[in-house]
Amino acid sequence: MSNVYTRNRKKTPFDVLANAEKLQDLVTLYVMNERYVPKKWRFMIGQDLIKKIDELNDNIIAANSIYAMSEQDLASRKAYAQKAIANGYQLQRKLSRLIRCVPSATAASLEEITGLLNQEIDDLKGWRKNDKIRAR
Repeated sequence: MSNVYTRNRKKTPFDVLANAEKLQDLVTLYVMNERYVPKKWRFMIGQDLIKKIDELNDNIIAANSIYAMSEQDLASRKAYAQKAIANGYQLQRKLSRLIRCVPSATAASLEEITGLLNQEIDDLKGWRKNDKIRAR
């Protein structure tokens, strides 16, 4: 329990959600940048990346919106968190495909995105583990 009075507590952003939103912005801006992803690649690879990061965000929001008061709520929340983790791994695969197929997309230019994505996956795993502890 916190030793700070409720009235004195500062509102903090939920890291998993804040990082997912930042990651969504970074991926969208990267894909829409002509220097990294030329127009001929956007339809085949770019749209798929944007769709996957949107799906990741949607699953995180869905999991966060469930206040677990019962075992069923907890199972539903866990299912959405698991889907978000799977979306993270799928996004990693799609980014590696982007690097392999598009000559102008390099690992160095995707460094910030991949670092944030790895952190997001780790945070999601920790969040899921926290829910397991809470269920006991």
